Amino acid sequence: MPELPEVETVRRGLTRLVQHARITSVDVYYEKMVSPEPEKFKQMLAGKTIEKIDRRGKYLLFRFNDNLTMVSHLRMEGKYDVQPAGNEITKHTHVVFHLADGRDLRYTDTRKFGRMHLMATGEETQKVSGIAKMGPEPTAEALTFDYMKRIFSKSRKAIKPLLLDQSEIAGIGNIYADETLWLSRIHPLQPANTIPDFQIRQLRANIIDEISRAIQGHGTTVHSFSTAFGEAGEFQNHLMVYGRKGEKCLRCGGEIKKIKVAQRGTHFCPECQKLRENPGVTMVLGLTGGIATGKSTVSDIFKGYQVPIIDADKVARDVVKPGTKGLTAIKDTFGWQMLTPDGTLDRHALGTLVFSQAEALAKLNTIMGPLIKTAVVRKIQGFRRRKVPLVIYDAPTLFEAHGAAGVNEIMVVTIPEKMQLTRLMTRDNLSKEAAKDRIKSQLPLAEKVKRADVVIDNSGSVDKTKAQVLEWLDGAGFGSLTNEN
Repeated sequence: MPELPEVETVRRGLTRLVQHARITSVDVYYEKMVSPEPEKFKQMLAGKTIEKIDRRGKYLLFRFNDNLTMVSHLRMEGKYDVQPAGNEITKHTHVVFHLADGRDLRYTDTRKFGRMHLMATGEETQKVSGIAKMGPEPTAEALTFDYMKRIFSKSRKAIKPLLLDQSEIAGIGNIYADETLWLSRIHPLQPANTIPDFQIRQLRANIIDEISRAIQGHGTTVHSFSTAFGEAGEFQNHLMVYGRKGEKCLRCGGEIKKIKVAQRGTHFCPECQKLRENPGVTMVLGLTGGIATGKSTVSDIFKGYQVPIIDADKVARDVVKPGTKGLTAIKDTFGWQMLTPDGTLDRHALGTLVFSQAEALAKLNTIMGPLIKTAVVRKIQGFRRRKVPLVIYDAPTLFEAHGAAGVNEIMVVTIPEKMQLTRLMTRDNLSKEAAKDRIKSQLPLAEKVKRADVVIDNSGSVDKTKAQVLEWLDGAGFGSLTNEN
């Protein structure tokens, strides 16, 4: 069934094609499709002008002069197109509006599920039950955080069927429910009343942004949707989870699964979107970036507002202290040369090895990843028990070490490629080639940016970087942290 972005795309196309056009007559080839009965339907529309076309949820509202409105629902396969008068009528064409300028506005529907209802303008909010009971549109103005928090707190229903309920929020269908839940890292079966405030804010922002992007992409063509110009939508090329069963998650690398929720095929990542009995109120922000992009600058900004930091580098040092399993595994894998005479890890020797050999780096990540993950999870659990609102997980290799699934949002710090190379050469006293090799040892910065929820441009002054961090804090609901300092 076409969802809100597809219906909005049709509305915009029809507006360009037939706004201000006058109807001379109407032919109805499938009587059950219109109301009132066909003869009255045709009589009421003869001579009327299409003044504008509105939309409410998935309904098209054709506004005519003389205070008349036609409510049209496309259902599964309905399509409008405009053709020169006299063109052959296809077997699936059920209603034809003949226009005074020599064109026909035609409605085709292979399954005959679409419906058109004529009534006085304004009556649609009382007479059309789907509109009368419809929730707010998914826009920044209509869909507020307070509204979402209120409806979520009252419902034990799983979040996906709640999103599909048009009486709660208008226009969200199966595809965009899956997409926005993946973007927000919420399991489709998570009870709505257990979702914490920070995830409600994330979900709200993702619903608004995703629907807007889909409209700009002219909707999603999964089956047979096309615009009023007969063009296919293109947003299916940008879907992150829907239709990707068995593929790797584009964020964490886990395998996308497909299950049934509310009788609808549902795609999600079990690693990113865990079903939690008690999600807790603590948001974990994963902070990462490329080498020498200035991630520590952003970390220091958060520290200035007393936001707790879990430093992955410090954790990594702790798990390879003398006597630990980590140090033993490194010695067994890479040899005693990785140890200093006093038995501690020789970081320079290890770094020289792994940054020059991709296979060695992969082995090191295999050793360190699980150890760091266990230690970080333990720290996060402690913050959650204390109900700390925001925690930063500062991890240079968040993606490489498979840590993306363990955070609620990812912030990537970026700078231009040439600036990154210059900074690294200066900071670590490296040659140009050595610096390039060090950069290449990590996931490309452009790929990290693609996977990010928020990107911080650190190429300007510290004040400009700080302004971006403050903007994120405010939008994520943590503005009070900055007011307290």
